[in-house]
Formats: sequence, structure tokens, C-alpha cells
Amino acid sequence: MENDVAATARITASIRARETARLDSLFQDPLAEVLAGPEAMAALHAMPQAVQDRSSMYTVIRTRVFDDWLATITGPEHSISQVVLLGAGFDSRAFRLSWPLGVRVWELDQAPLLAAKEATLARAAATPGCERHTLAVDFTDADWPELLTSAGLRSELPTAWLAEGLLPYLAPDVAIAMLDAVSELSPHGSHFAADVVDGASIITRNQYLAGLRQLSPSLKGASFQFGTNDPRQLLADHGWTTSSVMHPGDEGANFGRFTTFPGLSNLPLPLLSFVLARRHSRGKPLERSHPE
Repeated sequence: MENDVAATARITASIRARETARLDSLFQDPLAEVLAGPEAMAALHAMPQAVQDRSSMYTVIRTRVFDDWLATITGPEHSISQVVLLGAGFDSRAFRLSWPLGVRVWELDQAPLLAAKEATLARAAATPGCERHTLAVDFTDADWPELLTSAGLRSELPTAWLAEGLLPYLAPDVAIAMLDAVSELSPHGSHFAADVVDGASIITRNQYLAGLRQLSPSLKGASFQFGTNDPRQLLADHGWTTSSVMHPGDEGANFGRFTTFPGLSNLPLPLLSFVLARRHSRGKPLERSHPE
């Protein structure tokens, strides 16, 4: 039986599949449905339409924001040739995006999840459009950065790091340790992107997840654990300069379709942020403020 991490990854893939089927889709992910699997697809379609809309909105916007970001930083303006997907889940960007020649992509996640993913991709005869590497890691173990460099990441070269759908699910000490490790591996000119939530959203998300489970008792999904009320300061403490903090519905994060979150209850809306940053120094500072 899959754990909540894998279940959350499959739910995310099912949402990408749902978006791909739209005539006005914000992206195309032909592998999303097979990666999601029949159970996750059935669970999504069993939800009331309003629940599907609210559950999908954030993930769809997030996918498009980070797709556009990856296209920019690997393009001629920045020419980043190393991309690391932290907590890659059932992401299929290595297959569906148009990568410049020479880009290398590493997908990091738990061993059972990656094994299931590779088996599915093999059955689908999927071919990546870049040099793709997978690496089984546990982010609670301090040795994952050494595993990554042993797998070929060159720490002297600028790297793009994407933590999509990851930081909120990590224990606070694990999230901070991950940011430390990423910073240590990132020279000047590296890039970092992540979605983050504020502290209050941890409660809101977990209440919302509990409500979804009442509608669909078989639904799995991981709970939020880590948030910050000041993502700019969080990244500055690790040597990153934030160039953009966007919220779903903002200009640049709605794509003409999503401007508000449809309400389903009296729960307050969570503060969800997409953060884009660039490296301005190497090594963690001696003093650090703590995220709220």
C-alpha cells in the first residue's frame, strides 16, 4: 500500500490529467493520467464539481508558473544546464517540456515512488527530452547532497532547483536542513523556485483535507507541516535574493482564467505563494532569523 506522499503525488498527477483534457488547458501532460493511475483518477472524478475546481485550481496554476520559469532559466538568457526536481513525485516535465540541448535533469524522491514511476513510464514507452536521472533519497537523511553529487551534479555550475509541492509537507527542521543543503550546492547564478504557505495555512489545509476525506473516505493525502509568513526573509537567510512572490490569481499567476478561489465552506483561504529566487552568495550565514 502506498504512503501518503505517493498518494498526494498521484492526486497531483490526476489534476494535471484533468487539465490536459480541457480545450483551454494551460499545459499538456500526456503522461499524467497513466502516472496518476485509475484509483486517483476515479477519486478525483467522484468529487463534486465544485470540489474538483477548488482542489485543481492551485495545482494547475502552480504547474504553469513553474513550467514558464523552467523555460526561462534554461533558455538563452540564463542558459542553466542543471535542473534538480526536489520531491519530483509523478512529475513528467523531463518528458513533456521542450528542453534545450545539453540540459540534465535529476528527479529526487522516495525509492518506492520512483520505482512505481519508472515501471509506469516503461510500460508507456516514454522517452525524455533531456538527459534524465532519477535518485532515490530520503530528505531526513543528511547524506542526500553527497548522493546527488555522486550521481553527477556539478556543484561548481549554476543549478536550478525546483521544490514543487514539497516544503509544506516537510517537518520544519527537515525543510530548513534542505534549504541549507541546496544553498551549499549552489554557486552564484543558481536559481530556486518553490511554493510555500503561511503558518495559518497549515491549519486551513489540514481542515480542508479532513473535509475532503469525509466526502471521499478512501482519499489519501499528506498534511502540511511547514510554513513561513515571510518567504523572502526565509530565502535571504540562506543566501538567495527573491525576484518574485506571486499568489494564485495575481497578474502573472492566473493566465486569464483563475482570479478567485471558489468557496466551498466558511474556511478562510490559505495564503499560497510561488517564490522565485536567485543565488547571490554561497554558504549559509552565521546568524539566521527563524520562519514564523
